[in-house]
Amino acid sequence: MKDGAVVLDGFMRPDAVQQVISNVEPSMKDAFYCSNEHNVYLINDDPDFDNEHPRNRKVYSDKGIVAYDQIPAENLLHQVYGWQALKDFIAQLMGSPEIFPYTDPLGSVNININNDGRQLGWHYDNSKFVTTLMLQPASDGGVYEYVPWLRSEEDQNFDGLDKVLKGKSDEVQILKQEAGSFVLFMGKYTAHRVTPSHGDPRLVAVLSYGPEPGKTLTKETRQLFYGRTQ
Repeated sequence: MKDGAVVLDGFMRPDAVQQVISNVEPSMKDAFYCSNEHNVYLINDDPDFDNEHPRNRKVYSDKGIVAYDQIPAENLLHQVYGWQALKDFIAQLMGSPEIFPYTDPLGSVNININNDGRQLGWHYDNSKFVTTLMLQPASDGGVYEYVPWLRSEEDQNFDGLDKVLKGKSDEVQILKQEAGSFVLFMGKYTAHRVTPSHGDPRLVAVLSYGPEPGKTLTKETRQLFYGRTQ
């Protein structure tokens, strides 16, 4: 996985994508919208560095989220999420004997909504990998930018991160996706963001898996991203 991502265009047919969107559309009016300033690491600041250091420098994110329990039971996303062939494929890519769907009541599967200028600021993911299904790209903006393997366990590469945050890096790439594209992304070591979306909203389903059964989010994380704990 040289560039930190695998993209399968055409994973879901256009008619199936439209079924997913049409089925969940009534729930979108009840999506929880959140906005926050955060550092790239999505954790508390490190007091050993000042506020302008790349470790602590703030970026801005805002999005809407349709939670797992708001996605109707008959929606095709549930079938995709539990599909054994897909789980086996992900496990093979990750070099794991097996991977398991989350059992979280809110975060197992969710749909991110970016519209009206909403964006995701530069960040690293806390999990080793993330899997997504593009339902609808924004008609304007909503570009997924990333810098493959910007950091490692041994080297945080603050100089490289500083260039990215200042818009001076020549290593930024664009991850092109179309409606129906499935993506496995190694976001723990690859910095990434989504630029502001305008026009038709950017709709992305996030499918959460882990190396062990029974994985859930913390109550704090649920409250932050869903506005409730259950």
